[in-house]
Amino acid sequence: GKVALVTGAGRGIGRGIALALAREGADVAVNYNSDKAGAESTAAEIAAMGRVAFPVQANVGAAADVDRMFAAVAERFPRLDILVNNAGVQTWKTLIELEEAEWDRVIDTNLKGCFLCTQRAARKMIETGGGSIINIGSGSNKMPFPNLVDYTSSKGGIEMLTRVAGVELGAHRIRVNCVAP
Repeated sequence: GKVALVTGAGRGIGRGIALALAREGADVAVNYNSDKAGAESTAAEIAAMGRVAFPVQANVGAAADVDRMFAAVAERFPRLDILVNNAGVQTWKTLIELEEAEWDRVIDTNLKGCFLCTQRAARKMIETGGGSIINIGSGSNKMPFPNLVDYTSSKGGIEMLTRVAGVELGAHRIRVNCVAP
């Protein structure tokens, strides 16, 4: 009976998370940036389980897109119980070779996107009495990975964002965790 929004849910880990939440009885907003067909497929599979699901396009690194996405979720569902910040990208280059535009794309998607979605979800969850925010990290949260300086930096930032958000939002009955496989 919960309502969830999963970013980057058209494929991969996000798709798996969205399907698992639906199997446990959640209705799911399936976010995607560019893979509309993947998001539609995920939403259709969730609907086949008897749950409500819909795809919603947004670049999580762009505030206007995030605001539009949260407005679309609010139109369909009276509350938001679960946010899973899963959307992520990476560039496989050394520090010396990495270009500024590549750095910006990874930081905007992974870290800024996590911030924007966490902030918008928290505002909604405070209104409705609480919820759960899960940020997807990685082993890069704590260990340096050569050729992934932008990704590793973003995931380390997500860990700290999670800790601060947990401290600030706990009083509002919002649990914030980082899952870092």
